[in-house]
Amino acid sequence: MRSLRIASISLCALVISAGAAFAADAVVAEPPAPAPVLNEPVQVWSGPYAGVFVGYDFKNVDQSGSGASFDGDGFVGGVYTGYNWQKGSIVYGVEGDIGLSGVDAAGFNTATASEINSDDSNVFGSLRGRVGVAYDPFLVFATGGVAVAENELKIGNTSDSNTHVGYTVGGGVEAKISDNITSRLEYRYSDYGSEDYAIGGTTVSSGFDEHSIRAGVALKF
Repeated sequence: MRSLRIASISLCALVISAGAAFAADAVVAEPPAPAPVLNEPVQVWSGPYAGVFVGYDFKNVDQSGSGASFDGDGFVGGVYTGYNWQKGSIVYGVEGDIGLSGVDAAGFNTATASEINSDDSNVFGSLRGRVGVAYDPFLVFATGGVAVAENELKIGNTSDSNTHVGYTVGGGVEAKISDNITSRLEYRYSDYGSEDYAIGGTTVSSGFDEHSIRAGVALKF
């Protein structure tokens, strides 16, 4: 009987000691290391937006078969709108713009043996894709697509107008001013195919290209 009592006391002491040791281990056990935090951009660029732009264009006119090649420049302005998608730091989307141009040029046309009083750009626009990398609060992007422009040639009292279709490529930097407002600075090169103009008693084939520097402000919806 005494032996049974001693065995029972020993068993209780062993259980208490084991429980204390387990509790001590539980107290001093270190918590698991936190999961690594990915360096994702803080700003969110995805969604629709619309804005206005102003800029300055440098135009070169080339009239095939006439020996005429001359330059012009002027201010441009208009509106743009688009939609962005974002995956990590990569931002991609589609954008369109439409504007009015004050660019004009003048030169001598050997085919008509007369001075071209004016080569005026009027309405223009484009539809483009965009892709960029976000370095918040900035977005560095490239863009390219189809460009369309209305152009008019004048010689003396005669004039003719045509719609030119070509391409445009460029790039720029966009910056977040606030959660819903962005600003941008952009360079674009646009090349428009030749069209035939009936002026000065003859037909003149004329095309042109432009270098454009633009600044814009947009509202993100």
